[in-house]
Amino acid sequence: MKFTDLHSNIKIRIVTDFFTDLTQKTVLPFMGIYLSIQIGVGWAGLLLTVNIAASMLAGLGVGYLSDRMGRKKLMVIAQSLQVFSLFWLAAANSPWMNSVTLTCLMFLLSSISSGITAPIASAMIVDVSSEQERHYIYGLQYWTTNVAITFGALLGGLLFESFRFLLFSLVCAESIVTLLILLFLIHETMVNKHYVSINSANDPFVSPPSEPSGQLKSALQNNMLNTYKKILRDKRFMVFFTATVLAVALEFQLDKYIAVRLKNEFASEFLGFHISGLHMFSIVMIINTVMVALIAIPFGKYIRRISSKTIITAGMLLYTSGFVVLAFSNWAWLLITSAVLFTIGELMYSPVRQVLLAGIIPDSNRAAYLAADGLSYNVAALLGSLGLAIGALFPSYVMAGLYLTAGLGALFFFRMSLRAEAKRNPNTSFADAS
Repeated sequence: MKFTDLHSNIKIRIVTDFFTDLTQKTVLPFMGIYLSIQIGVGWAGLLLTVNIAASMLAGLGVGYLSDRMGRKKLMVIAQSLQVFSLFWLAAANSPWMNSVTLTCLMFLLSSISSGITAPIASAMIVDVSSEQERHYIYGLQYWTTNVAITFGALLGGLLFESFRFLLFSLVCAESIVTLLILLFLIHETMVNKHYVSINSANDPFVSPPSEPSGQLKSALQNNMLNTYKKILRDKRFMVFFTATVLAVALEFQLDKYIAVRLKNEFASEFLGFHISGLHMFSIVMIINTVMVALIAIPFGKYIRRISSKTIITAGMLLYTSGFVVLAFSNWAWLLITSAVLFTIGELMYSPVRQVLLAGIIPDSNRAAYLAADGLSYNVAALLGSLGLAIGALFPSYVMAGLYLTAGLGALFFFRMSLRAEAKRNPNTSFADAS
């Protein structure tokens, strides 16, 4: 499998997503600090929570609409909103204007735009890729995202505090280029077969109704609710959803409980240098970032020769063991080893998770399912914050036990998903999991 063999839409999305991630990560990690200084910690926390909730709800609503109206039209609308919000973010932090209120409003609009784009972009990739291609695609996306995050955070650290106008202007310029690419180079990927099966008099986007707009709005809301009720009753998807929440919740512990624990508990001599807990946390993050940047693609090519069941099992065990050690150890070499372990584990299980998700979701409600999958990250983020509160009440070995339980639980549910998918479709690469 080579990059040039992929569908043109996928090649374009991978490139544009890299630059979008790069520019967004120059801004997003620092907005919390900016808002806490400008409007206070309490209000900043509330605004960030509202942003997450608005992004989540927008993704759910547009995920439903995308399965009926198509991908490109909604992506263009979302990207247009992104350009608009970033233009005014730059203006609100320019030499001619300094408006915290406008910054907050446009940051909210930018978050909504991102929430709209995410499930549609994911659905577009699934639309035009085969199962064999997805292993390569998701491995490549994992690598480009992590590289973008690294360089974006570095660029943001240099520019955000003193050169916000320049930074927002650059991000806006990138967003305009992405919009032009969407308009002229991206093609619609949703074909009629995705929604023919759901044609009914109750679906206003398949059989246009003659009733007034109020009834149309009511019909739309009812159909949307019914779609997500159906997703909640889908046992295969909910098993997968549970596995994802448990696995990703461990990752969200890294910059919360683990970072705080190292800051409070760790101090050591390492290679002749005195390092603090914050230094140790930085070392762990650097190891993770560098390993992903250097080995993700060749490592992904190698493990594709191994069965999905073996990959997900070994990957989750390594991933879990790394976080268990990070939860309690204060030995520098062991912490470094654990960083290597959880990174390798993540490189193994993450692409398989994405391929498994693509196989589980039905064609008729593809974007809606992907929007629902996005909720797993919000739930995991909530558990990450909850872990910080629990860690304040219990000793580190209790947290290690909770991490072990979560990791093994995730493995159990991922294995259940693999077996179910193998039984449903024995011709897939998951058949070895049965």
